[in-house]
Amino acid sequence: MPVITVANLLYPRKPLRIALHAIFWALLFGIKWYLTLITFNVYGGFPTGIVALLNLLNTGLVAVCYYVLVYVIWQQVYSKRRYFKGGVMLAAMLILYTLADALTERLVLNTCPDCMILLKQRQAGYYSLVRSDIINIVLKRLLSLGTPFSLILTLFIPLCLKTTLNAYRSSVDSLKLAKENIQLEFNFLKAQLNPHFLFNTMNNIYGLIIKGDRDRSADLVSRLSGLLRYILYDSAGDSAPLAKEIKLLNDYIELEKVRLNFTGVVFNCHTDDADYEIAPLLLIPLVENAFKFSADEPGSFISIFLDVINGRLRFTIDNNIDAARTRSDPGGIGLNNLQKRLALHYPQKFWYETSEYEGAYSVNLTIQLT
Repeated sequence: MPVITVANLLYPRKPLRIALHAIFWALLFGIKWYLTLITFNVYGGFPTGIVALLNLLNTGLVAVCYYVLVYVIWQQVYSKRRYFKGGVMLAAMLILYTLADALTERLVLNTCPDCMILLKQRQAGYYSLVRSDIINIVLKRLLSLGTPFSLILTLFIPLCLKTTLNAYRSSVDSLKLAKENIQLEFNFLKAQLNPHFLFNTMNNIYGLIIKGDRDRSADLVSRLSGLLRYILYDSAGDSAPLAKEIKLLNDYIELEKVRLNFTGVVFNCHTDDADYEIAPLLLIPLVENAFKFSADEPGSFISIFLDVINGRLRFTIDNNIDAARTRSDPGGIGLNNLQKRLALHYPQKFWYETSEYEGAYSVNLTIQLT
């Protein structure tokens, strides 16, 4: 079955999800009611309507506990590792459930005099408990562990279903992310194999050859060959050595500098470790964007800075903007893919900001690599 189809089944629309939850709790109520009618218990001989009402109220309280446990305690407490707070909230939920269960039971039984007579005749001990002080009822149910075990056993079914479904959803989400990653890499590759860049670079190299600058033309051919080889063959994985990415940036900058006449280009780089890994071809769109929109005129500049300290990468680019060029599509597919890939590879571990001020454009990117 296609991944998207499975995902749609696992994540139905909200009305359908509500309906499925309602069906589950209705089934649980039916099972509890049926078991109460066929087994020996304190409600034996009670009118069917009273038994149904008692089980309905209890099922409602269990449902409330389930949603509080799953959507409040677990997500807001345990996912943030606030275990003490979570333990306090669990204890409070258990006490409140016991209190609410005792109060609703007493309320229903008090509306049925015949039920109380039957209870007194057949279950004298339980009758005395029901007639005692509400605090006494709560303490006895908690200290005997009867209510806690009953709640745990009842919640076991929906929690198992929830856990199993979440595990399956995580598996499907991983497949979706892998598929999206492949598509992003493909789009990114198309963006980087820009025909204008290749055309301009080949023309620049041809011009150097015509001028007889053999050493520089040979160096640029080597850089272009290495850049294309890396993009086509060495960037297929989820990560690549940072050292190779830095070399790629150097080669790209040197290839772009050939066509510039006035723009001063500076690239400063420092890392405290040579073994860092980074998502391949991640930084190139930012450099490409700087060269694309920078004005090649006296006083123009492109300043690129990269450093990595304790696993934290900082990458900044400052460049002036060619006022004659429109920026209706700032960066196009390259920068759009950059932000998607950052979210994909480094969720909650990156900070990306751009700004424009007095004819200059600035990019700041920070990534926690380790």
